[in-house]
Amino acid sequence: MVRISKLTDYGVMIMAFMAGHPAKLFQAREIAQRTTVAQPTVAKLLKKLTKNHLLISQRGTHGGYHLACDPEKISVADLVDALEGPIAITECSLGHDYCPTATHCSVKSPWLRINHTITNALQAIKLSDLSSTPPLTEVMHGKL
Repeated sequence: MVRISKLTDYGVMIMAFMAGHPAKLFQAREIAQRTTVAQPTVAKLLKKLTKNHLLISQRGTHGGYHLACDPEKISVADLVDALEGPIAITECSLGHDYCPTATHCSVKSPWLRINHTITNALQAIKLSDLSSTPPLTEVMHGKL
């Protein structure tokens, strides 16, 4: 099964929340409360997203985090890459030929096409697209 980790899922959720208020400076505590993600997890993700230049951190009493650029310029692929590493459905999708059957492999090319299609799909979805999506609880409880 191909799936992103729970940590990446939380990271995308945090970024989507922040994209809903792109000019606001958020403290980790507020993000944790508003997203219901545990504060230690939020802190870990904010650090990683800042390291990967998707967030900007401001220190001090009035410090916090804000998006490094417009939500329209950040793709889901950028988020996955920052939190998981390069998008690759197989090892050879990364350009690594560790497989002993690589020279006789008949499925390498199709896997590369599939990986390319997935990457393009994730690049097409922008953070701004995610921030306009209502929370699942509102959809489930008929509040829309």
